[in-house]
Amino acid sequence: MAQLNVTELDFASIKSNLKNFLKDQSEFSDYDFEGSGLSHIIELLAYNTHYNGMLAHMLANENFIDTAIKRESVVSIAKALGYTPQSRTGAVAKVNISIEPDSSYTSTTLEINRNQELTSTLDGTTYKFYPKETTVVSATTAGGTGPYYIYGTDSGTTNYGKGYYYPVYLTEAAAVAADTSSSPGAHNHTFKEYAGKTFYMPNGNMNHAKETLGTTSQTDYGVSVSSGLAYGRYTGQTASSAKVTQFNFDSLEVKEGTRISNQFVVEPTTLQGPFTIPNPNVDISTIRVRVKESTTSTTIDTFSKQDKFLNVTSTTKAYFVEEGPDGLYQLKFGDGVIGKALTSDNIIICDYIVTNGSLGNFAKSFSLSGVLSGSNEVQSIQNASQSSGGIAKENIDSIRFNAPRFNATRDRAVTSADYEALILSSNPNVASVSVWGGEKNDPPMYGKVFISLNPQMGSVITDSDKDNIRTQVIEPKTPVAIMPEFVDPEYTYIGFDIGIVYDPKVTTLSKGEIESGASSAITDYFNTSLNKLNKSFYFTKLHNRILKSSDSIKSLNIVLKLQKRLTVEYNTTKNYTVKFNHKLQPRELGSTFFNLTIGAVNHKVTLADVPNAGVVAPNYSGTGVVNAVGSDGSIVAAIGTIDYDSGTVNIPSIKIASLLGTDTAIKINTRPQSSVTDITTQALVRTSDTSTAAVVAKPSRNTVLSLDDSVINSTTNSKKGLTLNATPEVDEV
Repeated sequence: MAQLNVTELDFASIKSNLKNFLKDQSEFSDYDFEGSGLSHIIELLAYNTHYNGMLAHMLANENFIDTAIKRESVVSIAKALGYTPQSRTGAVAKVNISIEPDSSYTSTTLEINRNQELTSTLDGTTYKFYPKETTVVSATTAGGTGPYYIYGTDSGTTNYGKGYYYPVYLTEAAAVAADTSSSPGAHNHTFKEYAGKTFYMPNGNMNHAKETLGTTSQTDYGVSVSSGLAYGRYTGQTASSAKVTQFNFDSLEVKEGTRISNQFVVEPTTLQGPFTIPNPNVDISTIRVRVKESTTSTTIDTFSKQDKFLNVTSTTKAYFVEEGPDGLYQLKFGDGVIGKALTSDNIIICDYIVTNGSLGNFAKSFSLSGVLSGSNEVQSIQNASQSSGGIAKENIDSIRFNAPRFNATRDRAVTSADYEALILSSNPNVASVSVWGGEKNDPPMYGKVFISLNPQMGSVITDSDKDNIRTQVIEPKTPVAIMPEFVDPEYTYIGFDIGIVYDPKVTTLSKGEIESGASSAITDYFNTSLNKLNKSFYFTKLHNRILKSSDSIKSLNIVLKLQKRLTVEYNTTKNYTVKFNHKLQPRELGSTFFNLTIGAVNHKVTLADVPNAGVVAPNYSGTGVVNAVGSDGSIVAAIGTIDYDSGTVNIPSIKIASLLGTDTAIKINTRPQSSVTDITTQALVRTSDTSTAAVVAKPSRNTVLSLDDSVINSTTNSKKGLTLNATPEVDEV
């Protein structure tokens, strides 16, 4: 009998094996298969074998989380590991809302219901936001009916109104009543105090009713307005006894989306569920479940979401959430042993938010829909933070990564891996986590565990997020006496000046298209391999990715740049230390412009370094001076030192008045020495022992390497983070 070949599963190989098998039989030894009808039968057999083989392989692969392709398979395996994939998550913002009710509102409290709608417009699209929970505040009183005063300061080149106080009022009606002008006109000059209070001026005329109350008795609110007038309140004024009632909702947390409510009737066959939430874009963190005994019952019980069976008894009003095979989330209930059992004809009321995910990020201004206290109320809404944290539904790759690690924790936080898995599964805003014990800290701090959280793109890890992680995720599962402490990540931005030589004879791509392809390769490298805690940059990996972006690329010249972004405190004398943690090239330090206060004078300056004697090629070891340099290149003052070996810039005791433009941080730029190609997440520390190396490397567990996305801005002296220049290869003559 001929030997059977059963190892090949592709169609062509199976067909060939079938023909060879038949040719080995005496009946078909000289048979022409290609020209016969038997060929069709062989193809049919080959197709059937190929189909069954692929099906068997697929079924086997779908049983393992590493090889499964279908989402429902990955989710099903994750379910067995006790892991529920994260749903789409709505963006969150904090707002400060102040309400001044009209005279008809007499209550001493005011409520913002969880169903109260706020709106914000982004790129021409209006998004809805809702409070996390219903909030009630008590009335406060502020100020009197007026007048308050604003103090005139320099208004451009005219010194218009300088040295005078102008009366302003808390309400437009009061301003109108105080107007002595023969033609009152429109009262459209309003001034907003830093706390959100709006003031009105009679006649909107800056010359009207000016009063010389003195120039030294004002209290400066520190907020300037477009007219050049700065707030001030004359301390000698007599406030009216009449007070303005206010209701202040401070740092009210609101989430993007649309509130939806579904009802399910419990039937004898569905006592435990599942009850499917019909919208795929639900944010499961917003689900609220209540249960009525029947349609006629007035008693409603609130059920709480549970993830574990721990402490869930037969009477616990609990529900569980899991993702179903159709991608929709399902509610399940207890059986009377684990969780309270439902009964037939119970009514389940489930309300939640359907969200747009990341589209709701970056909202900066909000307005209330409707009124809270009456038609004539005065509303003031200010942002405590712009919206962030909106993300898409967890993808398959993320589930593959998180589910086994979550299961490995065994619902306890002991090892670093336990902490990381629990945090990643609890907060979708977290992109990566670094955890280390106090014994590994520098210096050691026993009895503590340090946690650094890197947020998702477009997200922010708020203090409330950290508090929730500490109290709800870590502390219930960690050994007694272990204190968690959060450490903010340190960001180092890597920029590039890249020269590309390409062969135009082997490509139809233009110079711009080659540059665009290289830029995409760089961005992809950072998105997939960096932008996370403790991920190092490797020169050869980036080099190879750029080469693969076009077959026409013949050579590359890549120059690395480093940038740190320094957040400052204005008008406060402080010490600033910036650590690049890599050996630096002398005379390459620079920065965006900032206003430096020396004495009583502000100087527009940038940073520059000058090496001390002995800092010479090729090692460039030693230190140098950091100068504040004016826009004309002249040295204003020596303000600090630079250590080229450790990459440390130290600037003690300086006062920064302001930054230029819209910058919120000083961008400090430099270049690593040519010997530095890989950028690692380490800390370089200079040693005091002259017999050893100048610096030693220590782990830096809270470092994130990101692509420098800076753009050119001549006003702020910002340099472009990534420059690409593709040049066609020239044939030698």
